[in-house]
Amino acid sequence: MTPAAPLLPPADWRDFLALTKPRVMTLVVFTGLCGMLAAPVAIDPVLGFTAILCIALGAGAAGALNQWYEADIDAVMKRTAQRPLPAGR
Repeated sequence: MTPAAPLLPPADWRDFLALTKPRVMTLVVFTGLCGMLAAPVAIDPVLGFTAILCIALGAGAAGALNQWYEADIDAVMKRTAQRPLPAGR
């Protein structure tokens, strides 16, 4: 009989949010918003909202891909060992 694999703790919505690196994403969205406000012409509100939403989604996806790519390195570093992917969530 083979030993059972240990059960991983279930992922929480906070884990998925942490994958997007919200503090970094906030800086990217703020920079995009400042750029749109400094534009020499008025931006359509729907287009502006869509642009900010796309910037936020792109930044969040980049943060998640970065954490996936560096999960093995994060697992051995004390500061990052409890992030969702290195912790197995």
